Amino acid sequence: MKTIIKRVIISTALVMLLLTDVPVPFEAILPPMVEQLVPEAHAVLGVRRRTRRRTAVVVGSAASAEVAAANQQTAAAQQQAAAAEQEAAAAQQQASQSASAVPIGTLVQALPGGCASVVVNNANYFNCAGVYYKPAFQGNNLVYAVVPKP
Repeated sequence: MKTIIKRVIISTALVMLLLTDVPVPFEAILPPMVEQLVPEAHAVLGVRRRTRRRTAVVVGSAASAEVAAANQQTAAAQQQAAAAEQEAAAAQQQASQSASAVPIGTLVQALPGGCASVVVNNANYFNCAGVYYKPAFQGNNLVYAVVPKP
């Protein structure tokens, strides 16, 4: 019984200490303590910073001209390969659009990947590779209807 009373008294005292606001004059105590601990603040010296620049050294004019020409040729080949890849992707996208053209009025349960949201006259549409979908409800289910371009 005594331990319960002790715990109640201690917990009540702790709660009362936490609830009361006892002003402590830290302003009067803190400055002398700080002056005793750190008499003066000094800047840290000896910190090295990177001051050197990276530069390229050209050894010979003939060798550098050959290297520059080789770099230009590889850059041109990379640009041509990228252009050919873009043309192939565009042709594949056009073929997939024409092959998978969904008739207007078709209802689908989910949108295909890569759709962008478009708002026209306060109505929300989804543009999926040139095919426009409008959200609609079929009973309690959300479906998407294929509509002509708004």
